[in-house]
Amino acid sequence: MTEKDHLSEEKIIFNKDFSRRNFLKGSAAAFAVTGVALASPGNTVMQALAAGEQTGGTAAAGETLYAGACRGNCGGGCFLNIHVRDGKVVQTSMRELPNPEYNRICVKGLTHMQRIYHPDRLKYPMKRAGKRGEGKWERISWDEAINTIADKWKEYTAQYGKQAFSIAWGSGSYGSVSGQGMGCATNRLLNVTGASNISMTVDAAHGFTAGNAVGWGPNFTLNESTDFKNANNIFIWGSNPIISQIHNAHFLLEAKEKGTKLVVIDPTYNIMASKADVFVPVRPGSDGALALGMMNIIVREKWTDEAFMKASTVAPFLVKDSDGKYLRLSDLGKATAGTPTDGIIVRDAAGKIGSATEITDPVLEGSFEINGIKVKTAYSLLLERIAEYPPEKAAEICNIPIAQLEEVTRMYAANKPSTIYSFFGIDHYVNGHWSLFAMYALAMITGNMCKPGASVGMGENLGFHFINLLGSLYPAGATGPSMTLVTTEMGRVMSEQKYGNKPAVIKGIYLTHTNLIGNQAERNYTLEWLNKMDFIVVADMNMNETSLYADILLPVAHWFEVDDLFVNYSTHPYVLLQEKAIEPLYECKSDYQIIKMIAEKLGYGAAFNMTEKEYMQLLLDGAAAKALNISFEGLLEKKALRTYPGETFIANESGVFGTATGRAQFYNETPMPNQNYDQQFDAAKDRLPYWEKPNEAWYDLPVRSKYPFTIISDHSRYRTHTQWWDVPALLELDPEPFVKINAQDAAKYGIKTGDKVKIFNDRGYVVMKAHLNNGVQPGVLTAPKGWEKQQYIDGHFSNLTSHVVNQICANSAFFDVAVAIEKL
Repeated sequence: MTEKDHLSEEKIIFNKDFSRRNFLKGSAAAFAVTGVALASPGNTVMQALAAGEQTGGTAAAGETLYAGACRGNCGGGCFLNIHVRDGKVVQTSMRELPNPEYNRICVKGLTHMQRIYHPDRLKYPMKRAGKRGEGKWERISWDEAINTIADKWKEYTAQYGKQAFSIAWGSGSYGSVSGQGMGCATNRLLNVTGASNISMTVDAAHGFTAGNAVGWGPNFTLNESTDFKNANNIFIWGSNPIISQIHNAHFLLEAKEKGTKLVVIDPTYNIMASKADVFVPVRPGSDGALALGMMNIIVREKWTDEAFMKASTVAPFLVKDSDGKYLRLSDLGKATAGTPTDGIIVRDAAGKIGSATEITDPVLEGSFEINGIKVKTAYSLLLERIAEYPPEKAAEICNIPIAQLEEVTRMYAANKPSTIYSFFGIDHYVNGHWSLFAMYALAMITGNMCKPGASVGMGENLGFHFINLLGSLYPAGATGPSMTLVTTEMGRVMSEQKYGNKPAVIKGIYLTHTNLIGNQAERNYTLEWLNKMDFIVVADMNMNETSLYADILLPVAHWFEVDDLFVNYSTHPYVLLQEKAIEPLYECKSDYQIIKMIAEKLGYGAAFNMTEKEYMQLLLDGAAAKALNISFEGLLEKKALRTYPGETFIANESGVFGTATGRAQFYNETPMPNQNYDQQFDAAKDRLPYWEKPNEAWYDLPVRSKYPFTIISDHSRYRTHTQWWDVPALLELDPEPFVKINAQDAAKYGIKTGDKVKIFNDRGYVVMKAHLNNGVQPGVLTAPKGWEKQQYIDGHFSNLTSHVVNQICANSAFFDVAVAIEKL
């Protein structure tokens, strides 16, 4: 009897018309069928979750504790105890980290049992038995699934080239073996096969800007969280850490208790704003103008740090009038262009010129002519830009009082050290990277960098500073992806078979760690181009919106069912061990095992001729890891190892930066796009801090006559994007999506709390209930992201968003959205 005979041609139907009411009712009652009860009779969900939080590292009789990590895309990375009894996970609890200040667990981490044992978890490979999205499936064997995938992959490659099969991978797990962490197996597969890489085009503006401005470091660009208490002021700008980075919130609030002033800059009076000493309610998308206005005041009041600018920024560099490039020794015939000796020229007060490494006290301002070449200092160019934003103009743009602009500028620049804490709020506008560049420049001219209590940007353990990436990403024979394509251009790719001016025939796609349809901007656009694919493979744990559109659907093991390590995208400084606590349920397999099987069928098995643990050892085999006393053996013993040098990490403490010049750069000599698809862009806008109106989220744009509201998507403490969308305990706490509206606006439309409303624009609509909330500005709506289609009354929130991006920085602008609202 073959495996196929054993399985039979079982048909499975997932009812896509399952009503929202039935979904919520069924979810709330699902405790009885998960196999693990979070709450005993008479207890509330919160009581049960609190009990789990208090358990700590204690194992009950008959239990075994395993180390694990919660590794979704929330910036948490909680270190967990996984309690196992009789081969079943019965509880999770907080596990002690070497520094107890980082001990953490949240409600999501306490509910993993209901993800593992959810009755609707994917259990075995399936192939589509009806139309895409219809929810009809036929159960198949793993052999059939892998052979079908490999055969299609080979067919498309032979006919159209390696780029014809693509891999799209998101942030569903930051495990470094079976997830999407640095050096992961998915990246290795991409590089050995030469498949096309489809970039998610999300949260890209901050990284793009930070790379240009200061480079990336172990903690991205921010000092370690334990340093927050050393700041006199912390500006929480474009972030709501009490919701979105909840494990950083206590560091911020403890700093406040010790005397640090908290300034929250946000369009919405949120929970973080309620804890602030000063709340600055800026217009959505105006942040860059605020930073420029603050710089104007700083220059006026002489609150700049000239010594820092001379030593550690590009401020004294001479820039040629003719082409905007730096004046170099080669321009004067004193070096060969492009060689290490071709230094950038500065000038001192006596008129002496030389490379920046030779002149110890360069001038910061001035226009000069050197050997017939007209030049200005980079700082002089910045001053010209800053002069365009006097306080009156900046305050008007931001819709705040001039007095408040003056107040917060004084706090930041005249009472140092100050820290700017930011994540992705500013990132989510078409003008986002410009605003972020101005924010980084603000720190540069005041010297609020490189020292305790002074840093700027976002804190995120990137982990790649010690992983041996060459060994993991590029084994022998690896060529890298044939093409990298952004999702926002995939409509054109699938219609015209071109990416920019380059031919691009894409026939198949492997989707892993991404609910593309539920999360990507402009859902209907995503559906349109995805449905033009000849062949779609989805690897996931549950039947989410993207899973419904698969031709082959692969069941993936839960995080606790695999051996892995977690090292990047957390707000703590540790690499964590994930021990396999239980065997994968049903016929589920780890992502690594799935990738290994595909690679073997494609003829690339040698690149994966190792176990998960051997892959982990490869990742930790680099010289940088050894310098930090990190080893695979040490991780097996300790379960958690520190990845940052020193007791408290201070970003760029030496004054040297990971940029092309080695300095902090508020001037970008050669602006280049983050993704090149032969688009046109205005480089002049990206050389210096700059601001212009967002694409739709501005009150006087023509589109606002038809769609008078800006809508901003909120994060939820109960979901990480769409993960945990079906967990019964969390749905009991947060049962349905709703839109927040200011009472003044609600009165105009006759809307009351609990009313059903339709929010719409030319791209689509969503129907949900309204909540009146005066923390939301008039003309602004906010609604939580992370819900699946069947959880809305009708439509979908992601229908509203736009796939339009900035031409030099391809990045989905989730907040740059204009809508109308009506009561139903």
